[in-house]
Amino acid sequence: MFTRHLPVSEAGLGPGDTFSFSCHSGLACFNSCCRNKQLPLTPYDVLRLKQGLGLSSDAFLAAYTLYWTDSETGFPSICLRMEEAPDRACPFVSPGGCRVYDDRPTACRLYPLGRAAGGQAGAPGRAFAFLMSTPGCLGRGEEQVWTVEDWMESQGLGPYVRMNDRMLEVVSQPRRRAGKPLDEGGVQKVIVACYNLDVFRRFVFETAFADVAGLDEAARERLASDDTALLELGMAYLRRVLYAQDAG
Repeated sequence: MFTRHLPVSEAGLGPGDTFSFSCHSGLACFNSCCRNKQLPLTPYDVLRLKQGLGLSSDAFLAAYTLYWTDSETGFPSICLRMEEAPDRACPFVSPGGCRVYDDRPTACRLYPLGRAAGGQAGAPGRAFAFLMSTPGCLGRGEEQVWTVEDWMESQGLGPYVRMNDRMLEVVSQPRRRAGKPLDEGGVQKVIVACYNLDVFRRFVFETAFADVAGLDEAARERLASDDTALLELGMAYLRRVLYAQDAG
């Protein structure tokens, strides 16, 4: 997972620090961590999952997510909807493992690590990795040793970290008034620009947005088909519409 502040009880790890971990079907706890979780989904997580499943943003959000407003930032938070059976399993887990492994969310890729940003709101500071508290995880007792850097590379975290850190810049924007939550209009702008990219694409191309933003033909062609470029535009749009009024 990614948190904005490093837990006091956890020591930060640098890229070269090591830990032992291996997860495989031979462990008695295999798949047990894919149950009864509040699993956060970043905008890039949603992008990758809906693409991998071949779903529209609307269909994915309706079928697989829950939504609430973060009490600290006032921003909308999205998490994966677990199944309603007593064990509340992830909808994508199977006896053989994860059915969406190539597009699994950030929190799943990082495990058993977490990421946190030091500093205060508006000044997130440098990101740290830390080992999560994982009682019952037998993988932590395996002999395979990783550096933090090698683990993150092996799990394909590069684009996830890059896009998630861009979203953190939006949430922790210095112009955000501390303690002042977003109004309903602001919340809806975040949901559309970051999570419901199909609706945002229609907004870009079916209103005067592209003309007002001065998008050239090459940019328009890229945005018509590239969800990652569209999400980057959405984040830039949010920085302008949510915080321009506080510039001075």
